[in-house]
Amino acid sequence: MMAVYLSTELKVLFRKKLYLLISILLPVAFYLLFTSIIDLPANQQQQYYKEYMYSMAVFSLMSFCLMSFPLDMIEERNNGWYRHLMATPLRASQYFSVKVIRTMIQFALAIIIMFTVAHAYKGVTMSLQNWILSGITLWFGASLFLTLGLVIAQLKDSQKASSLANLLNLGLAIVGGLWFPVNTFPKWMQHIATKTPTYYLKNIAYDFGKDHGVNIDSFVKLVGYSLIFLFIALMINKKRKEI
Repeated sequence: MMAVYLSTELKVLFRKKLYLLISILLPVAFYLLFTSIIDLPANQQQQYYKEYMYSMAVFSLMSFCLMSFPLDMIEERNNGWYRHLMATPLRASQYFSVKVIRTMIQFALAIIIMFTVAHAYKGVTMSLQNWILSGITLWFGASLFLTLGLVIAQLKDSQKASSLANLLNLGLAIVGGLWFPVNTFPKWMQHIATKTPTYYLKNIAYDFGKDHGVNIDSFVKLVGYSLIFLFIALMINKKRKEI
């Protein structure tokens, strides 16, 4: 039953080509734009191109976590599709598992396209091992953001959920240093930026790109954020059921 439902979800996913393209190609367009208009000395270009590749990859993955993942579930609750599925042998745990798998397939597409564009158009180079390790790190690390998506999914009103998701997506991207380098921020804002989950995710992957290995500190903090978001989602869900 789970395999059948996953197959259906993937068919629906590729029918929604516009949203899929926007979530992947918009960050790619930002990457090409900002790496083209900023004039840097030749000896700094490659470092910037590589770092900004990771920034825009994280931005793309966040849009799936905070937009399509929770908003799809809210829509399906509101239109009765979730209730219909629960009347079949499909269990709630299988339903959520399929949603996660579908989102992680989107992650993989976004990472592969961003890495390919950065390599082909901006000459970003790394060893094959570092490409693979940093890609897997982004892929797995972004899955920890799905717990923040679960918090948004507890809202009943899809319009309010969409507004909150957009606010969080843009806020975490800007404050977390995905659009502009953190070292260009005022000191007080740098302190905030280096405490955001988006900063930690980019940092973990970028450290592989610089051949520095696993950033344990950032990884532990990212897991901590994930557990906090999960706890909040469970508490909201519990209170909603009690009402």
